[in-house]
Amino acid sequence: MARPRAFNMDEATARAMDLFWLRGYEESALPELLQCMGIVRGSFYKAYGDKRSVWLAALDHYDQTVVQPVAAALTDPSRGDGLVRIAEFLDAPAAAVRCSGDRRGCFLCNAAMGTATDDTLGRERILAMVARLENSLFDALKGSNIHASASADALSAQAKQVLACYIGLRVLARADMPVEALEAAAQAQLAALAKP
Repeated sequence: MARPRAFNMDEATARAMDLFWLRGYEESALPELLQCMGIVRGSFYKAYGDKRSVWLAALDHYDQTVVQPVAAALTDPSRGDGLVRIAEFLDAPAAAVRCSGDRRGCFLCNAAMGTATDDTLGRERILAMVARLENSLFDALKGSNIHASASADALSAQAKQVLACYIGLRVLARADMPVEALEAAAQAQLAALAKP
C-alpha cells in the first residue's frame, strides 16, 4: 500500500512558482527549488518527475489563481461598464507597487520572456493565458458604452493594444519605474480608449 503524500502539492507548487517568478526557470537550481518547496528529492521526483514538470505546474497554478480570476472580472458586467473593468486591470501594476511594494512584475510576462518558452508545452500554456486575457479584454470593450457597436476587428485590435500596454506596465514595474509614471501610462491608454 502506497504511503499518503506528506506535503500539500498545491502549496509546494505555489512556492515553486514564487521562486521561478523571482529567479526565472534557468536560474532556479534543483536544490534551491527543493528547499523552497519544502520537500525532499524523492518526494519531488515521485510527485513531479522533473524541474520542467514543476514549471508547467507553476504555469497552471498561475493560470488558475490569477489569470482566470482576472479574466472573469473583465467579463463580469456586474463590475460596471467595460472601460471601468479595463481601468482596474490597467491599474493593477501600479496598485501592486502602491499597496505592497510588489515589483515582481507578472509571472506570465516573466515566463514569456524566459528561455523555458523553448518548451512546446510551456509555450502553449503561455499563449493560452495571453489569449484568455485578450478575449476577456475584447468582451470588456464590447461591454462598454463607447465601443459596443465597434466592429470585431476594431475591438480585437484595441484588446491587443490594451494587453500590450498592461504587459509593458508589468515589465516597467519590475524595472523600478516610479508608481506615478505607471499610473500616467495607464491613464494615457484609458484616455485613448475613451474616444469613440
